[in-house]
Parts: sequence; structure tokens; C-alpha cells
Amino acid sequence: MLDYNLEQRGEASLYEYVYQQIRDDIVAGRIAAGEHLPSKRAFASHLGISVITIENAYSQLLAEGYIRSKPRRGYYACELPDAPILALVTGDIDRDTVSMDPGAHDADGQIERFDALSPSALEAARLWQGTLRATLASEDEREIFSPAPAQGTARLRRAIARHLRGTRGMNVNPDNIVIGAGAQLLDTMLVQLLGADKVYAVEDPGYLRLTRIYQAMGCEVRHIPLDGEGVDLSALQKTGTDVLHLMPSHQYPTGLVTSIARRYALLSWAAERPDRYLIEDDFDCEFRLAGKPIPALASIDAAQSVIYTNTFSKSLSSALRLAYMVLPDDLMERFGRDLGFYASSVSSVDQVALARLLESGDYERHVNRVRVRAREARDGLAALVRKTFPAGEVSIEHADAGLYCIVVAERGAGGSSFTLALTRSSIPFIDISDCFWCADGASVPESSARILVQYDDLSSNALNTLESQLMGVPSSLSE
Repeated sequence: MLDYNLEQRGEASLYEYVYQQIRDDIVAGRIAAGEHLPSKRAFASHLGISVITIENAYSQLLAEGYIRSKPRRGYYACELPDAPILALVTGDIDRDTVSMDPGAHDADGQIERFDALSPSALEAARLWQGTLRATLASEDEREIFSPAPAQGTARLRRAIARHLRGTRGMNVNPDNIVIGAGAQLLDTMLVQLLGADKVYAVEDPGYLRLTRIYQAMGCEVRHIPLDGEGVDLSALQKTGTDVLHLMPSHQYPTGLVTSIARRYALLSWAAERPDRYLIEDDFDCEFRLAGKPIPALASIDAAQSVIYTNTFSKSLSSALRLAYMVLPDDLMERFGRDLGFYASSVSSVDQVALARLLESGDYERHVNRVRVRAREARDGLAALVRKTFPAGEVSIEHADAGLYCIVVAERGAGGSSFTLALTRSSIPFIDISDCFWCADGASVPESSARILVQYDDLSSNALNTLESQLMGVPSSLSE
């Protein structure tokens, strides 16, 4: 039986402390791969805490891939590949200060429509207007009207570093942060930094505009399929890839979370050769609706092979074009030498305003309000699906991983009626089969459709309209 001294947990909650101890024991090998973990009830009784506390700890470990569940047999520790990793951060990651950036990239002509007059976008507009007024009225004119350095203002970079520490468990040197006008600009700068002669790879299905960006920069691009744990490592190893662009904490469009074992394997792959890098696109993965945020890949990277990128496009607005990347030390030195001549692509006024938002806590409070609405939308959609399709021909996957979920609709009377009802309700959705670059790569089963629905489009009015469209439609394939 595992035994942990709960008096040593400090300010961590009980479930967070138990999660951290089991996680660290698995990483260190004190809990061997394949070892059976205690049952929730027996473990709770042994530690003198509630069963729900153990259940929450196991749920987080399961979400991150440290353990696996076997039906009617319990939980077992997963095998973790050897990899050059950093010690895991054991301090609290405050769920209520988590950044919500669902638009690191606007999805190739489709995801842009999600911004249109949504409650979150309207609220963010008012917040930004007020912040700009306060910035112009109270900040030193020499700060807000002086040209920013190529990396961005030191004040904003410090604010982002503190934000990443609190929300992503990353110890970031502000001097390694580069601010840019949107993720697409940063992607092109990375090609200039790493070299267009490298072979770049992206996930398939994935964000199709990434392929076009890399091709427009003259790069050779590979498309790597996914399996149940993330990027297919065996397929990746056959491609001669130098730089892999991936979304490990909430993949677009599938919603998949890369398992911890696959993360270690990818770090090992990147460390095999010099000048091999992983670009971590962290576009909305902090915004989990259940449990703790999935730690960033960069937070465990000891070999400095991960380039971390993120934006504020959806938490505020894609129109603001506010993004950033965190470069490893060697690339930061190269950036200063080769690209330091660039003028900053984001105005000093906007950078100071964003720093004020992060420093004051206004940004986090705004994110919390949006998170509440996302949970309400998730719960409303789940309840509607259960009520209308009790036979299970429509189901929801990855509902807690970020700002959208995947609806699996069987290609029959029930499933087809749900897709039709979405269309008639004017609720935007994306068919994942449209997100494959390779024509022969679409592995979506013919018997079902998998569609992406964003929570911000599921207001109470939208859900009511959807329910009315479904009324009178047979609720199971047998009817």
C-alpha cells in the first residue's frame, strides 16, 4: 500500500498532493511500470481521506497518461520511455489563473467565424477598451510611445513569465520570450531562425494553414498521422523530420491529449540529433474544464529542444494580434544575432496594456467568467445529447480538454439528424474529415462522423434552438 505523509502537503489540496506523489513515484520508478495501484476505497481508507479525493487524483493521472484503467481490474502505472526531462514542478498551478487562448491559429478559413459577436468576444472587447483608456491615462508616455525592442517590452515579457509559472508550471527567463503580432508571424520567424532547408512536420489531421505557411516559406513539409496517444512516433521516425509542430495538450481538431509516455518519447526523439526541435503550440490546453491543466511539454524539457508558442487571440481577440514564443537559450542567442534587427511587430501601447491586464488580475478574472460559460455550455450539450439520443448514436468526446468538444454522430437516422439540426440552428461546426491534408489519410470510420463544436457557440438560446430542431426526430436507430 502506498503511504504518503499528508502533513507535508503545504498549501496543496489533498487531491493535488496525492496526484503529485504518485506522479513523482512513477517518474522515478518507485512505482514500476505495470504495477497495480491500490483501489480507490482501500487507498482512501489507508490515508484517512475521502474516496472522491483519491478519485480526483487518479482522474488527473489518467488524463495525463501516467496510469491506465482496466475495466473491473483497476488502475496500473504506465511505462515511461527514458528521456532528458526536467524535475516536475510540484508547486500549485492555480486553475483560476489559467490563460485561455483557443486561437493560436484560426483554423484555415473555418475557425474565424467562431469570433463573431460571441459573449466572450464582446466581454473581451469591453475589457480591452477599458484597459486601453487606463493605459493612455495613467502610464508614462515615454513607456507607451517609445519603440519596443525586437523581443517586445521587458514589462510584458516579465508578466508573461510570471503567468507561465502560475498556469503552466514553466520556469521561464523573460529574456527568452519574443512577442509577435500573431502566431503566423512567429511561425514565419521560426523558419527564418531554424532554416527553410529543414524538413518540417505537422499533425494530420491538423491545422491546414500551418502546411501552407511552411510551404510558402519554401520548406519541405511532412504530415504525421495520430494514434491514440498523440503523434505516431514510428511514422515520424521514417520521415527525416527536423522540426515537428504539434499541439500536445489539446490537439486541433481531434481534441486528443498526448500521453506522458508519448511526450517522453518525443523528447527523446528531439534529443537524438542537434538542431532537431519540437514546436509546442499551446493554443488552448491550459483551459481544461476538469482537474488540473495538463503540464506543458516545455515544462519537462531538459535538453532545450522545445520551442513554446502561445497567443491571446481568443481570450481577448484575434484582431489584437498578440502572441509570444519562448526560445531555448541557443536559439535566443541566434535570434539576437540574426533577427534582432527587426522592429517589434506589436505596438508599445498594446504591450503595456496587456501587461497591465496580467499584472492586475483582470485578465484572470475575465478568463474565469468565460470558463464558467464554457462549463455551462458543455453541461447543456451533454444533457441534450443524453436526453435526445438515449441509444447512444450521438456521443461526446474530449469534453473537458479545452474550449471545444468532439461530437461523434453515427451515420444513421439519429446521428444524421443531429448534424442536420446543427446546420438548421446556425451553430458552426467543423467536420474533422475536412482537416486531413493527405487524401488517403482520412481514417474517420465510414459509420460515423466526427465534428468539432466550440462551446462559445452554444449559448442557452443556441441550445434551445438545437433542441427544438431535434424535437420529433427519432431518437434511436431502431425507431
